[in-house]
Amino acid sequence: MSAKDECEVLLGSILPFVQELLQKYKEFYPVGAVMDNDGNISFTSCKEESEHPESQFIIDALTQIHKNKAEKQLIKASAIAWNAVIQDENGNNVDSIVVSLEHKDDYKVKIFERYKMGLFKKIQFSEITAVVGNTDIWPG
Repeated sequence: MSAKDECEVLLGSILPFVQELLQKYKEFYPVGAVMDNDGNISFTSCKEESEHPESQFIIDALTQIHKNKAEKQLIKASAIAWNAVIQDENGNNVDSIVVSLEHKDDYKVKIFERYKMGLFKKIQFSEITAVVGNTDIWPG
């Protein structure tokens, strides 16, 4: 499999999980997942210092955990997902799931999936868009 294919497999694990969290709780804290060298996927977590930590604290902690695993060559792909408000092409604020995907073979992408509350608090997800991501786990 290519690096892109492996990141898509990782996305296929983490995205449904955070969608389910949103459906159930209407929010979620940042979540991480990694693919090891054998292709196995596992979710990662960090120890929070407070009952309601800031999302950026969790994102930074997950990034460091994934970076440490990458330095030890234990993983080949990383995903970190969080809830964000982004601006759409018309300048409107839109709720979105953001997933940062990165692969050791220099593949990086950031995925955005917009959503909105529908009738009876049911969440409606829209199309997924992608942009070139950051190099946070495997510095170039």
